Amino acid sequence: MNAAECTRLGAYLSKLLGSPTVSVVSSGADEAGVLVDGRKVADLLRDEDEGELSYSISLAVPRAAGAKKNAPIDDAERARLQTALRHLLHAADLDVRARPRKTDSAEVYVHDEFVGTVSVDEDEGQVLTMTVLDIDLDGEG
Repeated sequence: MNAAECTRLGAYLSKLLGSPTVSVVSSGADEAGVLVDGRKVADLLRDEDEGELSYSISLAVPRAAGAKKNAPIDDAERARLQTALRHLLHAADLDVRARPRKTDSAEVYVHDEFVGTVSVDEDEGQVLTMTVLDIDLDGEG
């Protein structure tokens, strides 16, 4: 990924999360790292399919001590995830909400804007997955 693309993505994520210390640094042609305070917190992959450009962000949040693999994301776990993600991303207005009729995942919002889902991952605990479309970046950078 080139520097201009990383700058646009960093500016978008910083604005979305309300976190001025978010940046994106290339680690290959289609890969980058999402950094907060200069520390890598997530992986970012660039995908171009039929002329549509998008970016997928994956951030693992370790399971709580003593938590069982594939445990449902209940009220207590959503509260723990919300605290962890707010701290990790410096995003004070981030909310983790229940999904209707689903207990294996939760939805993540910032100021009532949907930004991604947190799903249970057998190996990594819970993983926040965000997708950013190229059109979302209009006016950034």
